[in-house]
Amino acid sequence: MEIEFSESNISNKDTNTKNCSYCNKPFTEVWCKECINSLEKLAENGDEEAMYNLAVCYQDGEETEEFSEKAFHWYQKAAENGYEEAMFSLALCYENGEGTEKNLEKAFYWYQKAAENGDEEAMHNLALSAENGFEEAVHNLAVCYKNGVGTEKNFKKAFHLYQKAAENGFINAMLNLAMCYEDGEGTEKNLEKAFYWYQKAAENGDDDAMFNLASCYGNGEGTEKNLEKAFYWYQKAAENGDEKAMFSLAMYYENGEGTEENLEKAFYWYQKAAENGDEGGMFNLAVCYENGMGTEKNLEKAFYWYQKVPESYKIKINSEIGVELCNECKQPYIDYQWCQQCNTKRFQQDFSNWASKNEFINKFIEEAQLEARN
Repeated sequence: MEIEFSESNISNKDTNTKNCSYCNKPFTEVWCKECINSLEKLAENGDEEAMYNLAVCYQDGEETEEFSEKAFHWYQKAAENGYEEAMFSLALCYENGEGTEKNLEKAFYWYQKAAENGDEEAMHNLALSAENGFEEAVHNLAVCYKNGVGTEKNFKKAFHLYQKAAENGFINAMLNLAMCYEDGEGTEKNLEKAFYWYQKAAENGDDDAMFNLASCYGNGEGTEKNLEKAFYWYQKAAENGDEKAMFSLAMYYENGEGTEENLEKAFYWYQKAAENGDEGGMFNLAVCYENGMGTEKNLEKAFYWYQKVPESYKIKINSEIGVELCNECKQPYIDYQWCQQCNTKRFQQDFSNWASKNEFINKFIEEAQLEARN
């Protein structure tokens, strides 16, 4: 698509016009028209650098709404395709409302993306956003300090920023602040404060906090041990799709902790946990099928789920509770059936090898086959 340039873009020898951002020649109608048409062809074919340069040309062109919108469009396309320089420029567009509506959340998002790619100016703007009290910016800046994104790791600064965002009601910050207190990261270890912030985050709907709060109640960490409350929060987290909570909830049903023993519900939640990829859920579901616990005994399904369990988890369980694995099929013993199968296969192979080398057996088989034909 060709762009029509107005006379205001044509340079004059008596004026101090700047050069074209792309070709670096005097900013005239002819040069910029050629640049834009060439860049548009490349950009529309997926060239990220061309997208960025095209955006710069539009931004440096006429100060009109049309040019601003086109600059924003191509900065956005380039940034979404991973072009690092465009990320910072796109953030500026969102922050200043250039070519689009002003949106500080999106501005911060793209500043963060640029900072993750090492843009120091973007990191500076992240810090400014945090200083201006934008809670999500405060939290995400804390994440940058914790993980060393765009800056050196600094657990104390991360803790301080998590605390600031949490106290202003940002739920993710509540969870991360609790984890700082639990692990003693950036501050002194304090299980009571960890419990407090897990509770605040859980009450505001954070699934991970629900699971961690349940663990606090279950283990008596930072609060008195209370299996009923542990069961309650495991159930809340499990119903919200947390596979770790599904496994823990099944354990509570199996052992009658915090609720009445219910093997059918234990089986149900082990199955849910297993289907969602929880290794413990897979193993315990296999045990349920093996022993007919909460469901009908089904050794084929038991074997299926034992096979799904990663080898690393089998080794871990073996070391913890002494589950024996067959040396050949590497599966747990199940009523001798699976190891019996291995023994049967071995016997058949050995007999076949022995028979093939025994002239008497071969002669006997030949005579038997001859008699059968007669």
